[in-house]
Amino acid sequence: MTDTTGRQGDHAACAPDRLEGTLPSHPKYLPLVRAITVEAAELAGIETETARHLMLAITEAWSNVIRHAYHNAEDQRIDFRFEASPGELLIEIEDHATWVDPSRIASRPLDQIRPGGLGVHLIQSTMDDVAYTRNEHGGTTLRLVKRVAPAEDPTS
Repeated sequence: MTDTTGRQGDHAACAPDRLEGTLPSHPKYLPLVRAITVEAAELAGIETETARHLMLAITEAWSNVIRHAYHNAEDQRIDFRFEASPGELLIEIEDHATWVDPSRIASRPLDQIRPGGLGVHLIQSTMDDVAYTRNEHGGTTLRLVKRVAPAEDPTS
């Protein structure tokens, strides 16, 4: 497999690729989040169309932190972790705002479509696991997992 840096390698034989960091809650960083998501999806062996859906779901989750946790404040911190291993991509998005009870996070019924409100549905329908937990900062950590079947070995 060739990744976007042009390196050759068998990612299945490697330890998980992990990237973690912190970005400000400014929307101008969304293109960077999208690029990281696409690269991490590739490292996990996720095919292109699924990676696009994944990118939309992560963009929506990140935007929800900006909009709902930080009320559009652009100077707050969002911590993140992407961990790609063969057949699985784990993403954690962590805010330092006030804890949000997961029972209050619900998608809007599809028959009530209007601008906004479908992001939670998009996230839940794209990801295999979605979990909200209270973090050590008193905020919310969103843990997302996408699994894919291992690629067939062409030599077998």
